[in-house]
Amino acid sequence: AATTPELADKKKYPYFFRTVPSDNAVNPAILKLLKRYQWKRVGTLTQDVQRFSEVRNDLTDVLYGEDIEISDTESFSNDPCTGVKKLKGNDVRIILGQFDEEMAVKVFCCAYDEEMYGSKYQWIIPGWYENLWWESWINSSQCLSKNLLAAMEGYIGVDFEPLSSKMTKTISGRTPQQYEKEYNAKRGDGQSSKFHGYAYDGIWVIAKTLQHAMKHLNETKQHQKIEDFNYTNHKLGKIFLDAMNETSFFGVTGQVVFRNGERMGTIKFTQFQERKEVKVGEYNAVEDKLEIINNSIRFQGLEPPKDKTIIQEELRKISLPLYSILSALTILGMIMASAFLFFNIKNRNQKLIKMSSPYMNNLIILGGMLSYASIFLFGLDGSFVSEKTFETLCTVRTWILTVGYTTAFGAMFAKTWRVHAIFKNVKMKKKIIKDQKLLVIVGGMLLIDLCILICWQVVDPLRRTVEKYNMEVCPQAQVILI
Repeated sequence: AATTPELADKKKYPYFFRTVPSDNAVNPAILKLLKRYQWKRVGTLTQDVQRFSEVRNDLTDVLYGEDIEISDTESFSNDPCTGVKKLKGNDVRIILGQFDEEMAVKVFCCAYDEEMYGSKYQWIIPGWYENLWWESWINSSQCLSKNLLAAMEGYIGVDFEPLSSKMTKTISGRTPQQYEKEYNAKRGDGQSSKFHGYAYDGIWVIAKTLQHAMKHLNETKQHQKIEDFNYTNHKLGKIFLDAMNETSFFGVTGQVVFRNGERMGTIKFTQFQERKEVKVGEYNAVEDKLEIINNSIRFQGLEPPKDKTIIQEELRKISLPLYSILSALTILGMIMASAFLFFNIKNRNQKLIKMSSPYMNNLIILGGMLSYASIFLFGLDGSFVSEKTFETLCTVRTWILTVGYTTAFGAMFAKTWRVHAIFKNVKMKKKIIKDQKLLVIVGGMLLIDLCILICWQVVDPLRRTVEKYNMEVCPQAQVILI
């Protein structure tokens, strides 16, 4: 029943075998679970005890080279809250914990305070705790029972399977279920140990090893009996060692196979669902196969949690409905301007129209139409055109709006100036200011604009730059930041 990983050191303990899987045996199972749900970024939270530290170190070795990043490794002696806060600060969503029941209560209390539970997070912790383990330690924490249970909901526990769930007959001729029934009948009111199946299979390992050694001695016709064994007899010792390594039979705890003295057992996954632990799957170490019981795992959200906050870059675009509405209004404006232009040209020889300077009016209308045209170009953003075209558009729309505005305003200003020039003549002498002079004023204004625009284009042309906005939570998925 010694599960400490320290005993796996073959240099120190070359003849050590155990029929129960070591604490490290859960790590390949955890790897399979991480791969199944495509979790590639995890964090660890470990109690400063050798047993847990060794499992964590072995897990690091198992995950190394498997394209799974351990983004944060936290450890604690008595207060896990600092570690929990750091995990949250590093945006760790999948937490692999190694701690005992007393510390587990403190960890989940901290998780509740930091809101590290629910649909965004998945806790994976040891599965060997006693039934209703939290009730024994709840009083030692500053946590309300309902808060603790809320934080615990959905955690996954990992531990070795005490008995095989297969209905297959074992080496003893009994199925695991028949063996358990007989064991319970024989122990009566005696306390049950979850190691009893491994102890039973251990006796069979010894029997098979002795049988194999006796057979080997008979076949090789060595003048030696198994009864002659002593601890200095290295030949017989080597026969035992080989026999143990070749062990393979189906026992009440599953397939009994050793690899470097370590039992290749079955690892079970349980999940905390509505105040009780429910078996959700198992991992067969011999076949390296993970089986999840149909629809038994319940995630807090609609899907498994993501292993990190997903940051999506999204081009902020001009609203298409808004652009469409403004484009429609612009077209109406241009149609109206065209109607005025047509009216102005058609009736240019009528006295009232002639007196209002039809040429200036036409310039006002054309300037207005150019300004209207710039609206279409200003609405074309990165969702419609390429980067290079966008830079060209920036220049074109600036020129069109500037020239359009100056033409319309210049012509209106020139007309207003003429009225001013005539009526400020206090002597009331007849004063004629022809349209040609007004055109020169408009031309002068346009010339100033063109000089500025050309210098701008040559010295510091417009460039497309990307502006980063503040992070926003995606309304459809809380784990996505835009």
